[in-house]
Amino acid sequence: MGWVRVAALALVILFLSQLNRWMVFDKLFFVLLAVLLVSFVWSRLSLRGLVVTRRTVTDRAHVGDQLVEYVELENRSRLGKLWIEVLDHSDLPGHRLGRVVTLGGHARVSWRAKTWCTRRGRFRLGPIVLRSGDPFGLFERRLLVPATHQLVVYPALIDLSAVRLPAGELPGGSQLQKRTPYVTPNVATIRQYQPGDSFNRIAWSASARTGQLMVKEFELDPSTDVWLVVDGERRHHVRLSLDAMRQHGEGIEALLDSTEEYAVTIAASLARFFLEQNRAVGLIAQGTRPIVLPTDRGARQLVKILEFLADFHAEGVEPLQSVLLGEQAHFGRDSALIVITPSTDEAWVRALAELTIRSVRALAVIVEPSTFGGPESSLLVVSELTALGVPFVLVKYGDDLRRALAAPAGLTLLNATR
Repeated sequence: MGWVRVAALALVILFLSQLNRWMVFDKLFFVLLAVLLVSFVWSRLSLRGLVVTRRTVTDRAHVGDQLVEYVELENRSRLGKLWIEVLDHSDLPGHRLGRVVTLGGHARVSWRAKTWCTRRGRFRLGPIVLRSGDPFGLFERRLLVPATHQLVVYPALIDLSAVRLPAGELPGGSQLQKRTPYVTPNVATIRQYQPGDSFNRIAWSASARTGQLMVKEFELDPSTDVWLVVDGERRHHVRLSLDAMRQHGEGIEALLDSTEEYAVTIAASLARFFLEQNRAVGLIAQGTRPIVLPTDRGARQLVKILEFLADFHAEGVEPLQSVLLGEQAHFGRDSALIVITPSTDEAWVRALAELTIRSVRALAVIVEPSTFGGPESSLLVVSELTALGVPFVLVKYGDDLRRALAAPAGLTLLNATR
């Protein structure tokens, strides 16, 4: 540290002044002692009275969104601050909040940091460390501002709403003829009111016509449940090299550097697409262990899926065919199953074909690993799918996902009618 050298120099000068009795050594010793004292007091006052405030517009974002964070540094002391370095210890990639500022007495300064969200996951914004000291740089002072804030970055969402998909040949479901205690858009019949029936089930027009209270009975929604299966087996996923990424153009696809990111983005985009059509969507993915999100509708289901996919990583060891066969109890008759995978193993194709025999409609979205620098190609998988008559979509690195997901091979399932 600087002050140690100055103190050592002062002691040497003091020793020499005692040996030689030179007045200049005495004066130099007291000058150095005064510098040390003033620098020490200055450093102790350099961070006193400072208040840091930071805020973000939202605590949720998507890959490709711009995060804006506002920071304000206020000096509540009458003494000015010559220099203050703001050090940010956030773990959000590319987040640059730090700077060096000067503050007068009772002054404040504010700025904003803009960061493009390039990685999905949960990130910590903060803490902040303020660093300052004396003008001579002898004593350094640090102040930790421990406040932190969590930011969740969801996968990128590709807008599929503008894609006009032609009507497919596969129906979206048939009448289930099964009563349900829940209110659905499908009224099966009416019956006489019984004690305990909810008032919102009363059929007022029928009650007025018959002269007694009548209630509606409902059936389950006949539309197909859509299941998304994301392959998380580690050995099939490939990450792109940095040199290859630099050669790619702009857009969301430029932020996706692996088959895992492509698979997650496709799953999130399809989930929003079907949920906006009021379809029931479920998710199955195997990371370190298989995770099943039951089918449901609405914005809350989309949030559940995005929350899960934000933390999902392809670290599984269970083969995709084992997941499909192990979770087949979730796929009812006339269910729609979309498998998203970079796997070049043909075994999962045969497992998918077995499910189609049970009237499970299937679509395979294949993320071609060879275009990411992988050693294997999905040519044999594509040939097997074609031979078995299973529709598929082939996605390569750099493809426009909006167009790729509307490819002819997958249109029949993506637009399955009710």
